[in-house]
Amino acid sequence: MSSYHHTRDLLADYGSDSGGHLVNRMIFSHQITAMEAFLADELKSDIEADAAAFQRLIDQDDDLAKEKFTLTEIAKDPALVERKVWEHLRSIQYHNLARDDALYNIALGIRILSLANDKPSLFKAVMLRYDCVHRNGFDKNGNELKVFTKAFVQDTADLVKSFVENIENAVRARPAGAS
Repeated sequence: MSSYHHTRDLLADYGSDSGGHLVNRMIFSHQITAMEAFLADELKSDIEADAAAFQRLIDQDDDLAKEKFTLTEIAKDPALVERKVWEHLRSIQYHNLARDDALYNIALGIRILSLANDKPSLFKAVMLRYDCVHRNGFDKNGNELKVFTKAFVQDTADLVKSFVENIENAVRARPAGAS
């Protein structure tokens, strides 16, 4: 929420109605990055607080299911499983919303994508952020993206804020250990 408020103020003070304005793109990119950080931090903290969620993740996540250890490795490192789970969660880039949805569903029983007010716009925002960060505001065909008006950036920020709040509410409403 802090990112939301700070970027809103920056957009109001330094943004432009021009859809190709650098500050608008930077603010837009930060908003999506903050959402991705929230998705990672929320999931990890909820799994850490809920042993049943941790176990469901071990049992049902395809990547973790592929992990194999010898008895010697386990004997040498009794915390091996826990360490591998946290390494796995830290290695994920939380910009793949479909994957995030699956992880939240496995661990917490929450389908986060159903909590998005406008799922297509959220997916598009993640893709546009990629173009901002990796292509300096150009699409893969070399066309400059001019969609980043103040209104578009603020609408996206509001969409992200609503999505984050809906996830927080769903997590709070969830009984501990529920699937």
